[in-house]
Amino acid sequence: MLRRHPLPPAALAIVLILIVACSSGDPAGDAQAQLDELFAEVWTSSFENSAALRLREGLPVERLDDPSFEAFQEAVAEARGWLDRLDALLGDGGSQGSNLSHASWINARALQWDLANLVESERWFWHGNVLSGYTSPIPPAAQVVNGMPLGSEEQRAEYLDLLSQVGPFVTALENRVRSQIANGVFLWEANHAASLALHRSFLSDSGRGGLFALADVRTASLPADVGEELSRQAAEVISGSIDPAIESLISLLDSDDYRAGLPEEVGASRLPDGQEYYRFRVKQMTTMDVTPEEVHERGVALVASMEEEMEELRREIAAKYDVSSEREVFRNFLRTDPRFFPQSPEEVAKRLMDAAEAMEAVVDEYFSSRPEADYGVRRLGPALEGSQTYGIYRPATPADPVGRYNYNGSKLDERSWLNLRAVSLHELVPGHHFHIARQAENTSLPDYRRNTWHGAFTEGWGSYSSLLGLEAGVYEGDPLSAYGMYILEVFLATRLIVDTGMNSMGWSLERGRETMRRHTLESETQIQTESLRYSADMPGQALAYQMGKLKLLDLRQKASRELGSTFVLRDFHEAILENGSLPMDVLEEHIDWWIEQQRAR
Repeated sequence: MLRRHPLPPAALAIVLILIVACSSGDPAGDAQAQLDELFAEVWTSSFENSAALRLREGLPVERLDDPSFEAFQEAVAEARGWLDRLDALLGDGGSQGSNLSHASWINARALQWDLANLVESERWFWHGNVLSGYTSPIPPAAQVVNGMPLGSEEQRAEYLDLLSQVGPFVTALENRVRSQIANGVFLWEANHAASLALHRSFLSDSGRGGLFALADVRTASLPADVGEELSRQAAEVISGSIDPAIESLISLLDSDDYRAGLPEEVGASRLPDGQEYYRFRVKQMTTMDVTPEEVHERGVALVASMEEEMEELRREIAAKYDVSSEREVFRNFLRTDPRFFPQSPEEVAKRLMDAAEAMEAVVDEYFSSRPEADYGVRRLGPALEGSQTYGIYRPATPADPVGRYNYNGSKLDERSWLNLRAVSLHELVPGHHFHIARQAENTSLPDYRRNTWHGAFTEGWGSYSSLLGLEAGVYEGDPLSAYGMYILEVFLATRLIVDTGMNSMGWSLERGRETMRRHTLESETQIQTESLRYSADMPGQALAYQMGKLKLLDLRQKASRELGSTFVLRDFHEAILENGSLPMDVLEEHIDWWIEQQRAR
């Protein structure tokens, strides 16, 4: 039996909570009790319907998530009911005139945005790509199955039962793809070969045992006969059920009929009602009411302004290294000189932690509070290094109470160290770790909100943190790292141009790639994969980083302008972080309120 959809990533629940709502009999108490009850229902439903969340918290995992439209419709129907209750509770279009405190009102507005986004996404269910490395639900299902404990006989039985659900899960996914075909939605031709290769790698005869193979390390602690029998049973399920289901999906993707429907050109606009779909994606990913045209214009302006800042640094560095400051000559110098590439993974780790140490020296000047959880870095697992551009931050958990940036230590001759200081600020202090750990530790938030992240806020804060290093002096005396910060930020800003160009403005894949070659120092391999990510994997997703940062800078400028000499940057940062991740439109409502409170003081 498959588990129906939990709330999507913008409204994802991770920890089970029991909220006891106590009504005091007054309107404010009634309103708060209703909100507490609503958060409890949303949280419990999310938790009950996510296998990954249950595994994380050590609860029994009895079934995989259900990828069907029917399951999604159930989630949407539930969300509509919650949304109706929230709308009645907030009243007056959601403006702050309810009987809730400001903090509770902000929590309610964030939940309102999440639920409304889920309801609106029902129309675009069939447009969602489920066949690429970024979007396929099969690897997450494998993470759940492969993460099941095996120590007891009961746990091994639960593992085998969940493994036996994978075949029907893949069949349900194939049925979803067939319904996409009926709705005129196919993969893009440019990404078709990669999708076929991806799914073939899931099979047990792929050369590495397949995605669901029971690794020897997982049975090493078991008695030999028990481990051998478990491996035999698992292999039987894989060969008898999982492989045939995956092969059936591959046959569909590889069929002449499917190939005939592949759009030759990339971009969301090639899908049915594609322009409207992409406009939804822009609003969903930026969490702001902006259009593709506005995003594109901001991207062009942002890249131009940062490249202007880079000119002075370029001349300074060129003089130091006795090389021409002419743009293309200088860029080639940075791309090829071995002095700018780390010699070992250990050097990568050291540079990342050195940057964190430099920020620690001044962090109290910019922040009035900080998380308790410690942080660190470690290398990505080899299986992930081929698919990760840089790396990924993993928050602290009860099992591992340290937030860590998992960096990519492979192909170091293609990975300049110039941007590592900026990456460290983005990922650790004061970036992702600082924000996510603080949010997780904030017990004044409902547990739903303590564990909910919005891309524009999270990635926007990371990019803002890299830039804050300039103001904080973290790059002082290190023009190469300052230049590296701009290299990273221009790369992220170029996404605003290329993503909107290819998905909304009819740009070809080659035009998008040429734009990236002109403005970034990424390798050709990286440009190839990144451009497909924007145009044929997850249209709009890459807009979150710089649009989030720009909104934070806009809000900071607004607060500074309106408060004048009373503006305190530490207090502004506290106002940004105190409520955890928010949709950017809701964050703006909060900052407007905060500005008025500062005026009143």
